[in-house]
Amino acid sequence: MRLDFHSRGAISNLHVVPQPLLGSSLRDGEVELCVRAVGLNFRDMLNVMGEYPGDPGPPGSDSTGVVVESGATSRVSVGSMVVGLAIAPLANVCRASSLLLAPHPTTLSFEEASTLPVTWSTTHEAVKRSNLIGLKRAVLQAAAGGVGIKAIEYAQWL
Repeated sequence: MRLDFHSRGAISNLHVVPQPLLGSSLRDGEVELCVRAVGLNFRDMLNVMGEYPGDPGPPGSDSTGVVVESGATSRVSVGSMVVGLAIAPLANVCRASSLLLAPHPTTLSFEEASTLPVTWSTTHEAVKRSNLIGLKRAVLQAAAGGVGIKAIEYAQWL
């Protein structure tokens, strides 16, 4: 099964449909995941509502799952629990580049881990570019959303 929409513009346009077979041939470095959890971002809401510029593709990308098939040159083996970015993960099964996956942290549930990929990578890159280090002060704008909350946690960690 997968979550799909026939048109953008309203959450009520989302519906569950049978998932077509993904096909048997994986590209080099690609894996097939049995999806366990998907973290949705503000971008996904804008996508469904038709407010995101252009066609961002299917909603979702942050996900966790178990690798059920691994393509040639993939750096992730079958049976691995992973977290990262996947293509159309609002489904039972999806595909992902093994380069965009990391081992699932054993201290987090699948649901908790699915909230990390975009928020933490965005925060990490922003902090890296700002040269923020320990014992410095920072002003964090809009710290009430996902990335803002992670930025506060990251700054406190530093």
